[in-house]
Amino acid sequence: MTATTLRPRPADAPAAVFDPTDVETVRATLADFAAAQVGGLVEIGPLRRFTVGFSWVTYGFRAIWAEEGRTVERNLILRAGPPTGIFGPYKAYPEFVTLKALETSTVPVPRVYWSSDDLSILGAPFFVCDLVPGEAPIPWTHDGGPAFDEERRVLLGTQFVGALAALHDFRWQDTPVATIDGTKDVAHTAIDQVDHWMDLLGRWSPERVPMLEMAAAWLREHAPVASRISITHGDYRIGNFLEVDGKITAILDWELVRLGDPVEDLGWVCLQAWRGRSPYMCHFFEREELRDRYAALTGNEVTLAQMAYWEAFGTYKLAIMHYGATDCFSRRGFNDLRMAGMGAQIPRMLLQLESAMERAS
Repeated sequence: MTATTLRPRPADAPAAVFDPTDVETVRATLADFAAAQVGGLVEIGPLRRFTVGFSWVTYGFRAIWAEEGRTVERNLILRAGPPTGIFGPYKAYPEFVTLKALETSTVPVPRVYWSSDDLSILGAPFFVCDLVPGEAPIPWTHDGGPAFDEERRVLLGTQFVGALAALHDFRWQDTPVATIDGTKDVAHTAIDQVDHWMDLLGRWSPERVPMLEMAAAWLREHAPVASRISITHGDYRIGNFLEVDGKITAILDWELVRLGDPVEDLGWVCLQAWRGRSPYMCHFFEREELRDRYAALTGNEVTLAQMAYWEAFGTYKLAIMHYGATDCFSRRGFNDLRMAGMGAQIPRMLLQLESAMERAS
């Protein structure tokens, strides 16, 4: 039986210390937790840590337990939000309930099993889901050229846009997704997002950043009114899905999920960071074709100007993420050299932001 676990934490229960390298302690703790969820012994095999992803810590393992008189064996994933990670402190609840709700949709997502935000267990929020087969194509090619041949570009791109349209059309109102973060007021969702990321910049940068403050002012002044409120993935792009033989098997990395303007995700797809010198957004389609395919699937017309606004916002957001990476590496002690590498890219990100704002103006 699967369940969302949100056990109340006793006031005197100390937070555990999450050490991602101490895999035996993590494994033993997870086995005890899982046993409490299924009401019986759960055998947890060796944990193997994956180096993919810049945010949550990811382990793969095999689990065996009994359910309704039959033996269940699954290859599973444990995702834990490290306290010092780029977006820490994390919560498992938004991602877990979203994935749980989407299991009944046509959006390809991993099946989820258990979760908790109780820090006295692992010392970090976590959830468990299926290990979905597939590889994640990445946007960075060695020569800046195409990521796919023509056949795979259209084949995967069609599924990529289709999954995004299905996500935005999903009726979340009568599900637990209605309780996650976000803005349900169509007139304020853009401004609230601008302010949210500026607040994060204030936490992550000891100095003011003129380019980002100027961008925030422009984004507030030109904030659009959303045509509807949808689940927004927050990081929907190449690199965040799995595929096998030309079939997308799962959309991954939902830690930035929230309720908001669905065009935000379309703008994020268009970022230069995900296509390099390619004319194709996320190496799939040109802007006009991306817009037209999305509109045909959802019945919602989107203008290039709206996409350009959210592309500028997305570049602003990504630039601020780079300040978060610098902060978690230099001040919070998150010893991942990829975070330092992101810090080195800040000047380039600010130039990309300037260009995106010029295109949107």
